[in-house]
Amino acid sequence: MRTKDELFREAQRHVAGRRQRAVTEAQRQRAAALAAHPELAAAEQARTQAGLALAMAAARGGDTGAARARLEAAGQAVDAALTAAGYAPDGLAPRYRCPLCQDTGLYRGAPCRCVAEVARKLRREEINAASPLALCSFSSFEVDRYPDTPEPELGGTPRAYMARVLKYCRDYAAKFSAQSPNLLFMGGAGLGKTHMALAIADAVLERGYDVLYTSSAALAAQLGREHFDRDSEDTWLDACKEADLLILDDLGTEHITALTISVLYELINTRMLCHRPTVYTTNITDQAIFEARYTEKVASRMLGNCRMFKFFGQDQRLA
Repeated sequence: MRTKDELFREAQRHVAGRRQRAVTEAQRQRAAALAAHPELAAAEQARTQAGLALAMAAARGGDTGAARARLEAAGQAVDAALTAAGYAPDGLAPRYRCPLCQDTGLYRGAPCRCVAEVARKLRREEINAASPLALCSFSSFEVDRYPDTPEPELGGTPRAYMARVLKYCRDYAAKFSAQSPNLLFMGGAGLGKTHMALAIADAVLERGYDVLYTSSAALAAQLGREHFDRDSEDTWLDACKEADLLILDDLGTEHITALTISVLYELINTRMLCHRPTVYTTNITDQAIFEARYTEKVASRMLGNCRMFKFFGQDQRLA
């Protein structure tokens, strides 16, 4: 899992690689064109000589008018030779993917939007590799799969209730900011908690925010390896701390140790103090069990700072 800085640098390397490939391909095509069309090679050579003559005239401080005219005429001759050979005037120029920065990664002195697009693509690939469902969408969340019979705890049907939850989560993602609340999805297995969390991740990522996904079990295991490997850095923890939105999936499946509790407290407390929202999912529905597992100190920071939604119904994966 990469931090935002690591992801940005990787995106810059991707864009730089695209530029290098475009330049290399243009050089290959140009060499082939010059070899196949001697008249084009001659015109190119004449333009190069005219350019050198202009540079020498400017260096001597004399009149450069005649030299400029020769260079302009040489350029026109190259364009004519290109047309005769079947090429457009820019037919041998590099074909860059980004028209704004020409794959330099910079536009008007700032990182180009193409770098952010590549960073989002890399983060999507990372989430898809780590999550059990890959990135989901709100459109694929089917409320019709929930029971349409009254649920006493709800005072209505799970289907109508989940339709309201879906609408809330759509609005949450559309208006996401550092001031958005944390969310906690709880309920039995296969009720759509991870699907809903990943749909939020997909929409928030599309809006340009950095989103990280990790299961609680994977996070605990990785942090344990990093803790006991003195040569490694806690890159996972750093990435989780600084993400604009963190999806922490399947709380309750991790192996609990004193280290796990300590790291969870550090992570949750840091994100809370820095106003970085987190979406949690868990199969644990009893607050007492939650507190017994994570300690009151950790549980209070999660439960006390979350908008909680309980999912009802039957395991949809068995339907």
